Amino acid sequence: MNELTIESYLTELGKKDGTPGGGSAAAYVASMSAALLRMVADIQKDKKTYADQAESLGETLEKAQQLVHAFQQLAKDDAVAFEPVLLAYKLPKETPEEKAKRKKAVEEAIQGAAQPPLLMLEKSHELIDLIDELVSVRMKGTIVNDLMVSVLFVSTVLETAVLNVTINTRLLEDASVRAELEDKAQACLKSGRERVSILKRAIQHFLEQDKWPDEGHDASSGA
Repeated sequence: MNELTIESYLTELGKKDGTPGGGSAAAYVASMSAALLRMVADIQKDKKTYADQAESLGETLEKAQQLVHAFQQLAKDDAVAFEPVLLAYKLPKETPEEKAKRKKAVEEAIQGAAQPPLLMLEKSHELIDLIDELVSVRMKGTIVNDLMVSVLFVSTVLETAVLNVTINTRLLEDASVRAELEDKAQACLKSGRERVSILKRAIQHFLEQDKWPDEGHDASSGA
């Protein structure tokens, strides 16, 4: 998938014969979440109030930018991930040898198709790490709303990525491989949900009360 503008991507996404689907769209949502975090860190690092945190905010900015690119690449990878599966299904199956070769190719291709959403789950936890870092800054103002939007985006990405793992793994004949991939995805989802819930509560507290929870509160642990 070549570089696309947002408008052309949405046109391609809406086509019945277009290449991208829900997994690719989720990856772009994740890249927007990362871009929002980059923006928040960029604004805060230049404020005198956070001068003592300027270096760490700069590092957060760089990590967010790296994730923007990582998720953009995952959007492209996911869009073409199922093509090898379709090709494998088209392999001949007349002889026992051909059937065995086809079965092996299909299983490998399906496992490959599950990799982009699995990586999306792992990268989503890196996004959550950055949100946690920015929440710990205890910034003020309407920019906190952008943190909440980023959190909501990540939550959507987690749920979508698991769906895209299981839509592939259900096609696997090897039950042990299927269970391994699905268990990994569900573990990422479970821990991601817990971390997102804690961060949402902390941010929501600020948005409603115009102040952060007690200074001793650790957004990452819920303490």
